Amino acid sequence: MMEFLGWLQDALRRLCARPVCYIGGSEVLPPPLSADEEAEALQRCAAGDEAARNRLIEHNLRLVVYIARKFENTGVGLEDLISIGTIGLIKAVGTFKADKRVKLATYASRCIENEILMHLRKISGQRAEVSFDEPLSSDWDGNELLLSDILGTEPDSVLRPIEDDVDRELLLRALLGLPQREQQIISLRFGIGRHDTMTQKEVADLLGISQSYISRLEKRIIGRMKKEILKWV
Repeated sequence: MMEFLGWLQDALRRLCARPVCYIGGSEVLPPPLSADEEAEALQRCAAGDEAARNRLIEHNLRLVVYIARKFENTGVGLEDLISIGTIGLIKAVGTFKADKRVKLATYASRCIENEILMHLRKISGQRAEVSFDEPLSSDWDGNELLLSDILGTEPDSVLRPIEDDVDRELLLRALLGLPQREQQIISLRFGIGRHDTMTQKEVADLLGISQSYISRLEKRIIGRMKKEILKWV
């Protein structure tokens, strides 16, 4: 175990010292496991195999790096963010239940992001350089996403798209459970089954209702979808 933790610490240190383009380098971070390899490792891990547990952690470190980079503008160093995110990954591997019909990457992404968010909440009142008004990224409409927006969200309600690394199965299941009208609104807004997403105004114009009503509906629908998703994980 100590040997594995030593390798992990060294890999993270070397990763943070390299350019962004080096993140995908296989000499630093192992590639993701195939579906069969992951299933076998999960089965062995559930039986108490520590080597299988370590393998699952090692081969999911790229997900940690991707999520950690979203918080680089919070005043916390990237190496610290990755280390904190890795704690979330370790917790995810230790608590993951394969019978929940959700993939490990989906479950782990929530745990990783929640771990980072909890750390940011903890230090938010202690570090002056963490600015609540500093833009971190942007939302689906291109609006600036502030640290205060993120810290105002309950950790267990966080579920953001993680590019192709995270399975969309849960989102689709939640979507199909909505009434047809609500399915249409979400599908139009986020480009599900389409090539392009639509703004709230575009959806409102298409459906002949006000943009403010679309905004309220969207928040309510997404809230219900999140509650359903949390039941499955």
